[in-house]
Amino acid sequence: MDQTKKYAAVLPKIGVEKSELLSAIKLKTLLDCKNLSEFTIHLGDTTYQEQISKLSPPLTVQKLERSFNENLLKTYLNLLNNLPKSVKPFIELYLKRFEIEHIKTLLKATMAKMTSKEKISKIYLPVETYFNNNAVIEEAVKASTITSVIQAFQKTEYATSLNAGLKKYNENGSTIQFNLLLDRQYFDNFYCVYEKLPKEEQQHAKFYASMTIDGFLLFTVLRGKLLGYDSNWLKDALPPNYFNITTRTFDNLVYAPDYDETLKIIKTTPYKTYFTSANTPELVSIAEKAFKEAVLHHAKSRALLDVFNIGAALSFITLKEADIYNLNLLALSIDASLKPEEIKNKLLT
Repeated sequence: MDQTKKYAAVLPKIGVEKSELLSAIKLKTLLDCKNLSEFTIHLGDTTYQEQISKLSPPLTVQKLERSFNENLLKTYLNLLNNLPKSVKPFIELYLKRFEIEHIKTLLKATMAKMTSKEKISKIYLPVETYFNNNAVIEEAVKASTITSVIQAFQKTEYATSLNAGLKKYNENGSTIQFNLLLDRQYFDNFYCVYEKLPKEEQQHAKFYASMTIDGFLLFTVLRGKLLGYDSNWLKDALPPNYFNITTRTFDNLVYAPDYDETLKIIKTTPYKTYFTSANTPELVSIAEKAFKEAVLHHAKSRALLDVFNIGAALSFITLKEADIYNLNLLALSIDASLKPEEIKNKLLT
């Protein structure tokens, strides 16, 4: 089947969804809102109204964040139901992020002695339904110990990472190792799934994949140096495959003696332009936003060029995720009574 026929089902869906993205005029209106009530009123004529209308009072940032994520998940699932089989596994990675967060959340919630009802309220069940993991999640939600939570995942792809994390947890009582091992597994898998894409699709996915995986490496190493993580431990927590980072550079980054030296090495890589701000505590978050903006600008520039390939889906997903990022930022900022001019520069546009 040629590319035109493969994408015949999904392109109209993408077209409809694109028409529902927030316009610059709508963003300006939302930016000027004085409180969350006014904010949600102005979202009444958008695609997000379906989820917002189901929220019970009082309105909170957390409730709105969940409603926005539910809308995003609905978008992912709509795409997945219409994409060619050959590229579905790559787009499924966007759902996998939620599944990883579910496991992290369940571990933390179990440590905090939350009830099953409290735990399940934090799970996005459509994700688990898609991956046919509802029974696993139900068992994990009922678990009263960390060991029991991990037992629930023994027949899943996460067993090895969780078992390794449990060993460390039993030594130091910290769940950080679970997070690092699960993240490493996710990005390992991300690279493998990219490699399995048809060659004609890889070229359209490469920029998105490289920014995701290489960005994870750079920001994880920088934060690790700030927190004083052991270099060998940090190396074990990082996936081994990258796009624009050489093996030598990877080793130099991991074994750099401190944060400042790590930053100097990063500034010798193709990503140096994203780390041009002053060396302040905000540098990492500024660089992360610069990465997001670069991906967003790439998606916009490819919107009319990538049509009968995976780039059409990735371009749209990037635009949609920018919507969600902006909505969450606006809700948080408006609730904190920040001025519009303070919020504007933080938006992705």
